[in-house]
Amino acid sequence: MKETDQLSALLPQKSIAYAERMNMPYLGYHVLREALTHTMLGESESPILYWLGKDIGGKIPIQSANGIVMPFIRLGLGQLDLLEESESRILFKLSHAIFPYMSEQRKSRALSLECGIVAGAVEQWRGKETTAQLLLEGESEIRIEASH
Repeated sequence: MKETDQLSALLPQKSIAYAERMNMPYLGYHVLREALTHTMLGESESPILYWLGKDIGGKIPIQSANGIVMPFIRLGLGQLDLLEESESRILFKLSHAIFPYMSEQRKSRALSLECGIVAGAVEQWRGKETTAQLLLEGESEIRIEASH
């Protein structure tokens, strides 16, 4: 039995396979994340990115807290590491090579997308309303806490 790709609800399977074989520079993606979303969404950037992320995350099937780790890597969102898990709370560490070049203000707004993706995936998995928040601890420590 062939296993379904976790990201197939987001993009056609053929485009996923092709995109993952490409060697594409990260700069274009970074410009979109930094300039375009901020310019288009303005002060509403953070909540819009969160709810968009939650919708995306809800389409990514996971069977455990670690199930969201590979989709994060494949989507270029960074390395997500599970730190703690309980019935009501899951704590992840998020890292990415670009984060040291982002201001704290940009991280707190732009990474709302990642928080939403975690919340949506965990909510879909556990079947309980889930929220996620970004915890910035110093310049290099970024955590996402999902709870319900």
